[in-house]
Formats: sequence, C-alpha cells, structure tokens
Amino acid sequence: MSTRRQRNYTLFTLLLALFLGAVAPLLQADEKRPVLEKKNMDLTIKPGDDFYRYANGQWIKGAVLPADRSQFNTFTEVRMQNQERLHNLFEALAQEALKAPKDSPVQKIGDFYATAMDTQSIDALGAKPLTGDLNKIGVVKNIPGLVRLLADFAKKGSNPLFGAGVEIDLKNSEIYSFYIDQGGLSLPETEYYTRQGEDADKIRKEFIAHVKAMLVLLGETPEQAALHAETVMKIETRLAKSSKNNVEQRDLKGLYNKLSLADLEKAAPNFDWKAYLKAINAPQVKEVIVTSPKFIAEVSAMIKDVPMADWKVYLKWHTLHGSAAFLSAPFVDENFRFFGKVMQGTEKNQDRWKRMTDVISGTLGDLVGQIYVERYFPPEAKKRMETLVANLKKAFSGRLQKLQWMSATTKAQALEKLAAMQIEVGYPSKWKDYTDLHLDRSTLLSNMEAFSRFAVRKNMEKLGKPVDKNEWGMTPQTVNASYNILQNKIIFPAGILQPPFFFADADDAVNYGAIGMVIGHEMSHGFDDQGRNFDKDGNMRDWWTKEDADKFKEQSELLVKQYEGFSTADGVHVNGRLSLGENIADYAGLTMAFDAYTLSLEGKPEPEAIDGFSGSQRFFLANAQIWRGLIRDEALKRLIQEDVHPWGEFRVNGAPFNVDAFYKAFNIQAGDKLYRTPDQRPKIW
Repeated sequence: MSTRRQRNYTLFTLLLALFLGAVAPLLQADEKRPVLEKKNMDLTIKPGDDFYRYANGQWIKGAVLPADRSQFNTFTEVRMQNQERLHNLFEALAQEALKAPKDSPVQKIGDFYATAMDTQSIDALGAKPLTGDLNKIGVVKNIPGLVRLLADFAKKGSNPLFGAGVEIDLKNSEIYSFYIDQGGLSLPETEYYTRQGEDADKIRKEFIAHVKAMLVLLGETPEQAALHAETVMKIETRLAKSSKNNVEQRDLKGLYNKLSLADLEKAAPNFDWKAYLKAINAPQVKEVIVTSPKFIAEVSAMIKDVPMADWKVYLKWHTLHGSAAFLSAPFVDENFRFFGKVMQGTEKNQDRWKRMTDVISGTLGDLVGQIYVERYFPPEAKKRMETLVANLKKAFSGRLQKLQWMSATTKAQALEKLAAMQIEVGYPSKWKDYTDLHLDRSTLLSNMEAFSRFAVRKNMEKLGKPVDKNEWGMTPQTVNASYNILQNKIIFPAGILQPPFFFADADDAVNYGAIGMVIGHEMSHGFDDQGRNFDKDGNMRDWWTKEDADKFKEQSELLVKQYEGFSTADGVHVNGRLSLGENIADYAGLTMAFDAYTLSLEGKPEPEAIDGFSGSQRFFLANAQIWRGLIRDEALKRLIQEDVHPWGEFRVNGAPFNVDAFYKAFNIQAGDKLYRTPDQRPKIW
C-alpha cells in the first residue's frame, strides 16, 4: 500500500510487502480536523474529466512542496506527525538514558539517538570509522581472500555484491530456506545502466561524477578518483546487464530456483560457496534458492575475469557508499546532492533530527513501537478498525460467491483462502526481543554496525526452526499497510490508523472510502497477479483452472493498457505491467469497500447529504483525498518507471473509472474525458 518502495526490489522487499512545512500546519494528536475538506476541491472541473483535481484542485493550487521533499502527500503528512512525536520522545530518552540501567529500552534508544545527533564528534572523525574495513580490503590478494572478505561483510549486514539470507520458503511456508539474491548496484534500477536517451546518459554521467567526488573526499587524488569511478561504473554495468529488472522481479515463480550446494557450485564454479557459508556461520546449508541464476553465473565469471585491483576499488566504493549517510557533513552533503537533488529533484536535505529519527525508529522498531502504541493508539480505534475489517471480509466473500467468470472449483479455494486470511491491527501479538543488542555512546557507525550484526544473527538463527507466524514485517508506528504473501496475513499498523485515513468519529461513508479501501486493497493482494499464485497456507501453488487463469489475465490486461495511457507532461508513461498488482488492488479495494459500505446501511437509505454530497459521493471523495499530493518532475519520472505504486493522480483517475457505482454517484457520461465503456472496465473481483 505504500507510496514508495525501497530503491531496489529485492526478493526480501517483495516477500514482506506486498507505504508539512509550507503546505499545512501539522495536527497535534488531540487536534480535530475536518473529515472532508470541500475548500480543497475544484468544483469547476467535471468529475468525469479529472476526478483527481475535482476532489483536490484547490489544495493543489495552494500547496507548496517543501524544499526538503521530492514529493508530499497524505502519507508524508501523517509520517511527519509521527516523526515529530518520535523526535520529542527520543530527545527525552537521550537525557533519561544517562541514568537508565544498561541495556534497558531507555538506554538503548536514548544512547543510539544521542550518538546519531552528535554531529561535532561525527564531523571530527570524518571517514575514520571506515578505516578498519578499508584496511581489510587493502590486504586482499586473491580470490579466497575476496570470498572471506565478502563473508566478513555479510555478517555485519553489508552485501556489496549479492544478497544472502534466510526467508520463508516460497513453496513451503512452514520452513525457512537460504536465499541468494542479486545485488551490487548503486543506482536504484538495472535499466539506469542500459537505458538509452538523454535522461539516462545524464544520470550515468552524474553518477560517475558522484563516485569521483566521494572518493576524493576519502583522500584519493582527482586523477585516481576519476579512474576508479569509471571502474565502478564498468563493474556495475556488467552486473546490471545480468540482473532482472523490476518487472521481471515481480515474477515470483521465476525467483524460485532451488539448487543443491553441488549444483550451485556447478552454476557458479569460481566462487567457493562452502567456504563462504562456513564463514557466515551457515555450514549446515545444503541447498539454496537462487533468485537470479543468470546473475549468479555472471558473478562467478566476473570473480575470475575482473582484476583483483578493480574488485578492491569496487568494494572500497561500496563500503563508502553504504555508510555515507552516517559520516561527516561533506560525505552526507555529496550523497544528498546526487541521490536527493539529481535523482529526485529535492532542493535541500531534511534536517538531521528528521533523518536520524527515521533511522532509530526503523532499526529499533518494536522497542519504539511499544511506547508509540501506549501513547497514541487508543483501544477504541483498534475496536472500530476490527469492525471495518470484518465487514470488508464479508463483502469480499459475497463478491467471490457471485463471480460469473470463475469456475466453482477455483472459487471454492479462493473462498478458503479468504477465510484463512489473518488480519492484525495496531501492533504484533509478540514483540521482538532486543536483549542481545548492545548499544552505547561511542560512535554512530559503531551502533549501526552493532545493530546490523544483531539483525544478521537473528536472521541466521531462523535456519532449522519453525516459521514464526507472529512476526511482522513492519513496525507499529509505520504509516502503511501490507499483505504478507507467505503467511496469508494482512497488517494494519497503528501508524496509519489516524486522519485522513481513519477517523474515529467520521460517518461510515468516509471511513469506508478511506481506510475501508485500504483494507480491501490489502485483502485483494492475496488474489492479484502475484498473490493468486499462493494458496491459503502461503505456499506457491497453482490452484486455478487454466480457463480461470486465462480469464483473469485477459481482464488484467485492461488495467495494464489503462495505466500505460497515463504519462508525465513530457511523455514518460506509467509502467502498467510493473504497477499491475497495485492497480488490481486499488480497483478491487474500491469495489469491496463500496459493497461493505452498502452492507453497513443494513437495507436503509443513505443518510442525508453532508455539505451537498451524498454518502456514495463522500465515499469516493474520501478515497480521492487520501491520494492528493505534490511531486517534483524528476521524482515523478522515476516513480512511474521504477515503483510498483502509481502516483496518486493516476490512482484517482484510474481505479474509480472501473467501478460502476462511481459512474452512478457522479453521473459520469460518455464524452467525459476519462469515461470508460463497460467493455473497458475489468471484471475481476
């Protein structure tokens, strides 16, 4: 459901998720806000011509994008409110930690935050915290030494060449398996290295200049740094050409390539896998799941082909690149200049307290989450949300039972999967244990490494143990929601359960249109182009008849075509195939939520109109207003080509126009710019 993904669509991202400055003042926790803000609409626009601006036009005209943001939307607004809450908490804990017992939650959070904000010490150190790793790279002489070094880095969470770790087996959700995933790229998507055109050429040129600038800061001469930047680009380009792109990584069946250790050694013979597994404390691994066999084969070839001197340059760069945000100001500034300004168009970096608050909240998620829930998530919010969820599930079941295009055989299993779907609200039933994590006030990077080593140990300890069904892939304070494809489980963290997504005292039409659509969206991920390949237990298994699968794909193509018709002002089109799962979920979420809203009326007429809008209209307006936002041109181009989530404008001008109830609510007619004929509207869920 998030509006942005992480920079790389690694397997682990896919498995776990299926996420105000001058714009407006932030709301305090106890401050009341309007449920639907009519003043933000532009009633001069026909709903059928541009529903996004009809619902949000005046807000868009009056809003100003903060200089430290590449985009701003309602997710950002709520995240900023949470960020302010957590900042105040961390400031207090930093003082309390001075007297708190060692290894207590207060001490861990407070000391971690204190080191993160100690810019005087960080700036005085410069790049010295990297000295140990750079020295290790410097003494590598041969391939066995390179393998040992990569294993040493892996134990502290650094995987500069490929990813390796433990995750639930795609075909057996009761066990954990060891995965090897593609990696090694600094740019966010493989096609940055291969795509043709002026924009792509500019990014590659700027990236090389960025690598050079960072290496000069590290102490290299400009001449050395220029040569080394070209070396990095050469190696990463070769890796990129053998990597799966974002669309290919959505094919989860294609990611499942289970190999015995012997077969892995045949597929990638120049890398000593036994030595590597032993060095990362996983000698018991006898088979692995390789997500990209072509990539691993290329890594093997490169281990032999690429001179050791070039590998050392590459690893030096990735050591620096991976730590840049936590080093002294010159490194932070140059890192932002490229990844923030060049890549996203952001004018200035966020204040340090904002960046570091996010770091602490993300790393110590459940420790922070327990305090957050206690302070900001009242029991009555959880109760009302659970009622909404139950109604959405009932509505989805009703739609499944009435489907005309699906056979009885497939339908029966779909209903079983829906019935088995777990839905957890607010916070996990079992909190993570941070007992073995030790933090202090030495340096920020030492604390970051301590956490990374802790996280890697916890991950490796899963091997051979039963799958933990209680584990969340999100923190309670996260402003997002997710569907876990391997556990058939939906998570609604406390962070998102606040206005404008959820109002404790709003009319049902608004809550069903906003958070109700989010609920339906996440439910439908269990049945989208990825989720439909998994059964009720979270195992990758084809439970569809061929005829039903063909009908599903035929209807899905209508969405691909619809969204690829959306583009930026200068003609960069949405990647409709990459965003297909989200577009199915938006469409399905609206249909389910509207059915649930209708069920909530219990056969009675809709309540009287509020502010001139009927309940049905308020339903669709509430949904449209949660997607309002501003975005920089550079960021929009990146998002629509790299992200599985379309930008809010395309979501609002897309999904509703596939829902018959929307046409009735706003009297959408043929001739309206976004009108879609009945044959163009998919009939999936």
